[in-house]
Amino acid sequence: MSKVITHYFFVQSPWAFLGIRRAMEIAKRHNATIDHRPVKSSEIFKHGGGVPLKQRPIPRQEYRMVELKRWRKFLDIPLNENPKFFPVNEALAAGTIIAAKLDGQDVSNLVATIMENIWIDERDAAAPETIAEALSANGLSDKYLAQANDQAVLETYDSYTEAAKAVNIFGVPTYFIGDEMFWGQDRLDFVDRALAD
Repeated sequence: MSKVITHYFFVQSPWAFLGIRRAMEIAKRHNATIDHRPVKSSEIFKHGGGVPLKQRPIPRQEYRMVELKRWRKFLDIPLNENPKFFPVNEALAAGTIIAAKLDGQDVSNLVATIMENIWIDERDAAAPETIAEALSANGLSDKYLAQANDQAVLETYDSYTEAAKAVNIFGVPTYFIGDEMFWGQDRLDFVDRALAD
């Protein structure tokens, strides 16, 4: 049976961005698939006791910047720690990803491209033209952009969020191998090991 990495994420999370390409490499190495599940940050924060960035104490906000710079250097990944379009309403991007996924598309590269748009290219992920270009860059139809607010898509977005809460996710990215949870892109080495078992 094919191995699966279940990937819960916020589209605009810098930590999910730092992990996306590495998760894809790990999946490829183990002949695994990634089940990408965008979830609603407000619901996950509420469930897990977290708060949005702007509501966190200043020491936590400042240390977040230290860690982003540290991980950018360690991973040698381009990253603008304070992008122009952040935070952003990610509903359109998440809906487009889900629409493509529901149509049977592998959305890994689409997810990565949209995250790179935010954290490298300083593009507005709430702008339809940004998402349309991300679709085009990955050989995907712009029909998925038009379907981002379809009922089936909205229901799936809700179901992913409820599923995340049901397994007690409190932050992103969170990866699952079977029932085992791995929180954070800094746990990807453990994801790699779990797939090797």
